[in-house]
Amino acid sequence: MLRPISPLAWIPISILWFGVGDLAAVFIIFLASFLPLAMAASHAVRNISAVHLQAGRNFRLPPADLVRKVVLPAVLPQLLVALRLALGIAWLVVVAAEMIAVNSGLGFLIVDARNAGNRYDLVVAGMVLIGLVGLALDAAIRRLERLPALRWGYTEARA
Repeated sequence: MLRPISPLAWIPISILWFGVGDLAAVFIIFLASFLPLAMAASHAVRNISAVHLQAGRNFRLPPADLVRKVVLPAVLPQLLVALRLALGIAWLVVVAAEMIAVNSGLGFLIVDARNAGNRYDLVVAGMVLIGLVGLALDAAIRRLERLPALRWGYTEARA
């Protein structure tokens, strides 16, 4: 029921609960990021092949080893994709929350520049910075996906 509600719709409630400041923004970012990650993790675990789980049980793996050696490699590719999407959502929500619920950040810079005599040069500069930081965050996640330690699960899922 909570997933279809836009994270930005929570801004008035978060300000009411936490006041204007960083805690309200953190709450909104958490709501925006947690649900997609939780849903992706749940979906990934549900879709693990029964053959893989049974093979782990046949080798008498203790539950902790079953999770570490079977479940985690099986869900890792989907979790990394979900993490990439959640990070993009979180970044959008950060900027929006900064426009409304905090007194600093790029979102605040854009609103403040607009209100302080229509400084559209600062507005555009803030927009460019938002795009560059978003690209850098996405590149960091893509680089994480290519780490050798994570590549096994990714190639196994594609095969």
